[in-house]
Amino acid sequence: MSLNSEKKEYMVKKQKYLIMVKRNRKIGTASMVFLFIGLMLKAFERPDIGGQFIWLGVILVIYVMGSNWMGRRDLKKLE
Repeated sequence: MSLNSEKKEYMVKKQKYLIMVKRNRKIGTASMVFLFIGLMLKAFERPDIGGQFIWLGVILVIYVMGSNWMGRRDLKKLE
């Protein structure tokens, strides 16, 4: 491949990565809200519902971290 096509491919991947990071920030904010709601429900003696919100928040945090890690790894492969 020529240098121009490699640079173009890198720029396209970087744009996709930046879009994914922006989306993951929103998902990360939602996961923090779910964790907060879950902890508040547990504090107000509703552990049955609170535990489910906490698990949802944890799963979303793991998804965001994994997604960011895989995107960063793919971007570094092109460098």
